[in-house]
Amino acid sequence: MPIGPAPSTVTTARLMLRPMTEDDACDQRVLAWHTDPRGYELMYEQPYPDAATAAGRLRSWADRWSSVGVGYWIAERDGVPVGIGGVDPLTFEGRDHLNLYYRLDPSARGQGLAREIAAAGTAYAAEWWPDRPVLARIAPTNAPSVKVARAAGLLDVGARRAPQDPKDQPAPRLLRSPLARVGPVTAGDPAYDELLDLWCRVNDSGGAVGFEAHAPREAVADALERHLADAGTTLVRLHAPTSLGRDDPSPTGQLLGFGFVVQPTHVAVRHRCSLMRVMTDPEQRGANLGCLLMGALHAHARSQGCELVQIDYRGGTGLGAFYQRCGYVETGRVPGGLRFSFGDRDDVAMTRRLDGLPLRQ
Repeated sequence: MPIGPAPSTVTTARLMLRPMTEDDACDQRVLAWHTDPRGYELMYEQPYPDAATAAGRLRSWADRWSSVGVGYWIAERDGVPVGIGGVDPLTFEGRDHLNLYYRLDPSARGQGLAREIAAAGTAYAAEWWPDRPVLARIAPTNAPSVKVARAAGLLDVGARRAPQDPKDQPAPRLLRSPLARVGPVTAGDPAYDELLDLWCRVNDSGGAVGFEAHAPREAVADALERHLADAGTTLVRLHAPTSLGRDDPSPTGQLLGFGFVVQPTHVAVRHRCSLMRVMTDPEQRGANLGCLLMGALHAHARSQGCELVQIDYRGGTGLGAFYQRCGYVETGRVPGGLRFSFGDRDDVAMTRRLDGLPLRQ
């Protein structure tokens, strides 16, 4: 089930993603996307044989929004439908998940719009449907679609064949979203060493998470231990899925990112929280992991009753634009408030509501 009343419409850099409707199921443009063989050339699936059959499937997809609360979007650019996609609740091998899908009008291909739709879909799922993994089964012949799914944050966990797949072709690849893990780790555990290693690598790559590049490992360890020891602070980790995770959700792969949710104790501000030390693997950039980690942090904060969330960042890093895409607005700035060996930087605060509504200012 979703965490709270999830918004149904999402805006990206170039698109408005809105729920499908009955009218969309009769739209000749949308029907053509699902009956034109040219759109299926790299896929094992076949186009729908006629408009009536396609319309029936489209109507079932549109119904998901009212029956389940999530489904595929119609992607509009300047008010014109240019594609369909997002996540849809399905069951695969007896387990509930969200299926990632994207399909574009021929005129909209080659512009990165499929990636924009897919990335929005996985981020939406991480924040509002954290109990369901996002899956995509893609024919290995469909390299462009695999590339889009990887850019949206999914990772390959191996080949997975279904009864309807052609027997004379290689099995499709199964791609799955990262796993969010909430809760503390203890010094000496492998998970602790992963956290410390990642934090040091982020520092050395120029990341702005409290230290300058090449900060002493001991200083980073002290900061990590303070966070882990704070009763009001919760660690949220993002891990790669494993092939074993299909049957047992406990195994996790490589650490991809982490952050802390800090909840105050004073009664007047208990409805608020802060995010701290939010970071992802610098070697995995460009794979939507920042948005997926933010979604996991928001999901946990919302589950704890938080209504407002704040994050601070170091000016001059470009992080403000990223947090703005995650729904934040700037609510405070101290010019030159942070001092480093390389100079002073602004200390910037940004805030967003966790119910998806705009922040009042």
